[in-house]
Amino acid sequence: MIKKIYLIVWVLIGFTMHGQEKWKLKKNAKGIQIYTRSLDNSKFKEYKAITSLDVKMESVLDELLAAPDYIEDCKAGVSYYVSAYSENQHVFYARKDLPWPLQDRDIVTLLTVERISDKKIKLHIESLPEGIPARGKSIRIKELMGFWLLNETDGVTHITQQLHLNPEGSLPPAIVNSLLVKGPFKTFMELQHATRNKTSIGS
Repeated sequence: MIKKIYLIVWVLIGFTMHGQEKWKLKKNAKGIQIYTRSLDNSKFKEYKAITSLDVKMESVLDELLAAPDYIEDCKAGVSYYVSAYSENQHVFYARKDLPWPLQDRDIVTLLTVERISDKKIKLHIESLPEGIPARGKSIRIKELMGFWLLNETDGVTHITQQLHLNPEGSLPPAIVNSLLVKGPFKTFMELQHATRNKTSIGS
């Protein structure tokens, strides 16, 4: 299970649908490429992360959907499974504690699984701010959009994640943008580790 599959960077990214620049490669290491690009109508950037794993696509999908059940006393830094809207729609919750004087953030996301073909799956990610009641004094993230794209070829799954959101409040753009590479890279390293362990156990 990847505990930070959504929230590694979800308080760190801007949201807009206009004025997109070309992607710029910011890190290429351990089989992972991280790209970012600026958006004309936002001070925050978005990112795209890419890797390929020698595992079946269904194993990656299982890992992306794995999360502990939501509880009232949930921990920060963990993605929790709230409920299923339908067979292909899943609701998750995550909370991020930020150091004083910054206000904590939380988010409810709806993940919709689209099976494009037997070898390609797209997981659409969107914010669902009214999915569960507000908790404490955390600022609820309202604007988020992104996806995971899984494409299997000859037993190798090619994985892309693209994500951008509005972190709300007054988080400094310079700090936010500086973390756009570190967060996704760590997430993909955890994904590599989790799927390899699953393959070893099953072999």
